[in-house]
Amino acid sequence: MKSKIKAILISVLAIFLLSAEEAKKSNAIEFERGNFGLGETLNYRLHWGPFNAGRATISVVNKIESMNNKPCYVLAVVGKTVGLGEVSIHIRDSWVAFLDTATFLPQKAYRDITEGKYKLKEDVVFDHEKKQVKITRKHPDRDFERLEKEVPEGVQDILGGFYQLRRVNFNKLKIGDTVVVKAFFDKENFNFKVKYKGKIKVDTDAGEFNAIKIVPIMPKNKLFDGEESVVGYISDDKNKIPLMAEVKMFVGKVKLELTDYAGLKNPLNKIED
Repeated sequence: MKSKIKAILISVLAIFLLSAEEAKKSNAIEFERGNFGLGETLNYRLHWGPFNAGRATISVVNKIESMNNKPCYVLAVVGKTVGLGEVSIHIRDSWVAFLDTATFLPQKAYRDITEGKYKLKEDVVFDHEKKQVKITRKHPDRDFERLEKEVPEGVQDILGGFYQLRRVNFNKLKIGDTVVVKAFFDKENFNFKVKYKGKIKVDTDAGEFNAIKIVPIMPKNKLFDGEESVVGYISDDKNKIPLMAEVKMFVGKVKLELTDYAGLKNPLNKIED
């Protein structure tokens, strides 16, 4: 059960990943500025079938901080299990990333993870000029683990990649266009393919919205049901906030959906009654 829930959480985050470097090489993606601002807060709940299983908050801290001598947005995600999810496994996770306000590249990423008996505190410091990251990891019952890894140019952490996605002008893409993601997570570099699937209306706990549909291409495995088993929806406006994510698994469907929001920088493309 623990491995299943962890896979769900990573997959939900992964649908919002995008690599700016790969996008620029395709000559098909145009980036915008001003898609989010200080003090933005997005709240979500995770459903497993008819049951509430988790809660999550994604936010931009209401202050610019310095990291690596660069002014940075401070991005934060806090997630926890509730209800059925809490019975299955106790999760209290927090993720923080410092994103350069000029380049939108991560300068530092931090995780504080509690998933059942598994606990981890991890710092990842990015050096984009040297194409390296320095990692410090600490488990409660082990010594500090310190290591360095090489990373590709323009690499994103998982949280910074989500905010890069919000800067894409999807009006410049054709349905079926695919972007290859370069990301660093859990001591590894990996590539991830995300496909643009067009525009659609979606109904969430926060209301009905005009949305953009994106699909990560999943490899065949024993957990997810089909190549397009994970689907994400973001608002079809300049904010491009994540509205909903659906994960189709052999054991049932999991859904993450927006419940409320505050501090958006731009008007939201919500369908009014």
